[in-house]
This record gives sequence, structure tokens and C-alpha cells, in this order.
Amino acid sequence: MSLLLAACSAEATQMVPEVTQTEVGTLRPYPSPTSTTTPFPTDYVSPTPSPTVTSTPTPVLYEVQSEDDMYSIAFRYGIEPAALMTANPTVNPRMMSVGMTLLIPITPSPEPTPTASLAVSTTPTEEEDEALIPDCYLNALGGLWCFVLVGNEEDQARENISALVTLVGEDQTLQEVALAPLNLLPAGKSLALAAYFPPPIPAAYTATAMVDFWLPVMPGDDRYLNVALDAQEINLSENGRAARVRGEVTLPADQGTAQYVWVNATAFDEENHVLGVRRWESTSSLAAGETQTFEFFVYSLAGKIDRVEVLVEARRLDVVTPVP
Repeated sequence: MSLLLAACSAEATQMVPEVTQTEVGTLRPYPSPTSTTTPFPTDYVSPTPSPTVTSTPTPVLYEVQSEDDMYSIAFRYGIEPAALMTANPTVNPRMMSVGMTLLIPITPSPEPTPTASLAVSTTPTEEEDEALIPDCYLNALGGLWCFVLVGNEEDQARENISALVTLVGEDQTLQEVALAPLNLLPAGKSLALAAYFPPPIPAAYTATAMVDFWLPVMPGDDRYLNVALDAQEINLSENGRAARVRGEVTLPADQGTAQYVWVNATAFDEENHVLGVRRWESTSSLAAGETQTFEFFVYSLAGKIDRVEVLVEARRLDVVTPVP
């Protein structure tokens, strides 16, 4: 047995463990699902971003001409007279001299046109026989004023008249609503409605207009009073570009108190084109039997004024009876 065991031991195979070689590499930690931010040093100052440089528009300046006033200049640039006076606080509107420079509170875009000019419109086609041809003029900024002369051939007055003015250019169509300076258009009279198109305006276009709204004034409607226009006087300036309109309005004794009185002047040239419109407004009510005087200027946008037509409107003051 001893010999047998010795023989088995001598023939037994020795088990040597297999050694696996580890590859050399860089240790990489397992990424965290939440990103971390490297903090800045305590003395770090964040850079200030550079501002975007924008060009400053050149201010629009106007040199006062003979017979100019604040209203005519404001009308030429399509702004309110109050805005013009606010932009020039040191200028006395009643003491402006020729050559004085005024700041016009607008942004010049596009470049201004040197002078106003009449815009030529074509005659409407047969399909547009109801269309009206407005008188349109470029202003100093390249915008367009359009006047639409509307007549009332009916036996009763109309009110709240408006018209739609359309400019058809080569590749665009523009539309603006023309509004009346008065609420009332008496029977047998005409009234010029005004619309303004801001720039830019197409270089070539056709201008037409259509009356799109009006209301009849029914018989017996006493909202408007019969006011008389007396001592009317119209004086043209030497260059024909302005007309001074003055006179008196009298409310007959059998009428009620007028809440307001408006006097509207429309300037025409020799060919019956509308050149300009202006409305005078009373600063107080007018009682029956009283008289108010008025004086104002109406200006031409292009050409000399040949005549001026004047209309007056007075609206009854509604007396509210308190409910006991």
C-alpha cells in the first residue's frame, strides 16, 4: 500500500494557477448624471458686454419761410401743432421770424422730398364708374395726402361720411380711410374728405376712392342747428399758398344752445382740385341770439389757391334732466 500510494503521488499533476495580465490604462471615474460647474476664483470679474452700436438719425430741421406759422409747418409734416411747439419750447409761435430754424419731432425715413408735388392719377375704367378721383400730394417726408371731394345731390343732409382711398402700384396696393372734417354734409353742398398714407409711397400708382359709409339725416332731426355765416372775408397771400378766412357765426334766437360751432374751409385751384382743408373750432358753447367771430388760415399743399369754400356746423347742446 505504501508503494502504491507513493507511485500515485509521483504521477499526480501539479495545478498552477493561470495569471491574467492587467492592461495599463488611464483611470476614468464613472460619470455622474448631474453636471457640475467649476467655480470661478473669488477675485474673478465678469466681463461687461459691449453695447450694440446704432446710428443716430439726423434731426429734421425746418427754416421758417414768409407767412409760415406753427399750424402750416405742422400740417406740412403731418404732426400735431402741439408736438411741434413742445419740440421748440423757446420759440414763441406768434413771434417767429423768417430764417428761424425749428426742430421737427419726427424720424426721417425715407429721405424727405424737397417740395410737395401733385400726384397724377389715371381715369377710372368703365367698371369703376362709381369711383372718385382723389387729389393726392406728396408732403415733405414722402407721405401722401389725398383729398376726396364728395357732393350731396340728395334733398336731405347726410352725416358721418367716409371714403376708402386705394393706391394701386406696380407690386403693392395701399388703402386708407378718408374722413370728413364735419359731421354734416348739407343737401346740395360738397365736402373734401382727407386721408394720409405714410411713406414709403409707390413711385407710380393709380389712386381711386369710393364712398363707403354715410347716414341720412331724417326730417325733423333737430340735433344740428341753423347757424348763420356772416361778414365772411377771404384774403389770399402774395404767393397764393395760404388764405386767411374770417367772419362771424350767429345763432338765431329761435334756436337752442350750440354745444360747439365748427367752420370748415376748403381751398381749390383754378382746375377745381382740392389743395387743402382746415377746420376752426369754437372754444365755448354758443347761446341762441349770440355771435362768435372766427379767423384762421387754410394752406395749400401744392400750387396757388384760386378760391375757398366755407361750411359751418353747430350741434345742439343736449340738456340732461336729472331723475328725481
